[in-house]
Amino acid sequence: MGGLGLARWDNVWLGAVGAGTIAAYGLWNHRKLDAFLAGESAAESLGVPVARMRRTTFLVAAFSTAILVSVAGVIGFVGLMIPHLSRPLAGSLHLRLIASCALFGAVLLLASDLLARTLLPPQELPIGIITSSLGAFFVVTMIVRNRL
Repeated sequence: MGGLGLARWDNVWLGAVGAGTIAAYGLWNHRKLDAFLAGESAAESLGVPVARMRRTTFLVAAFSTAILVSVAGVIGFVGLMIPHLSRPLAGSLHLRLIASCALFGAVLLLASDLLARTLLPPQELPIGIITSSLGAFFVVTMIVRNRL
């Protein structure tokens, strides 16, 4: 279920590489990613190499995710919830959205870790249980809201 209980200072650099890679890629290509908001044909007409951009974005995201999962394990639903929660505050454009998602994701992970460590003392729950519980509630809420 993932957790931060085994985190050590000697492997922090792995997490920094994973997070830094995806953040740098997103910030470097934020205008191209913004063009995708209008659709692939609009992005193509704006000069974005759609197929190459899609492939490169997938590879960078997969590489970064693999590195981060190797450090902390699978901590589910953070990547699903945070962009949806950040978008109303930061807007749809990727420059501000990336920074907002990083901040809100860190706050959610920290709050989940604190809850996991204090909910059942002296035991420590995996963070993934907390984030999955929040994520399940979030998904059900999104489904119910979209049906109305």
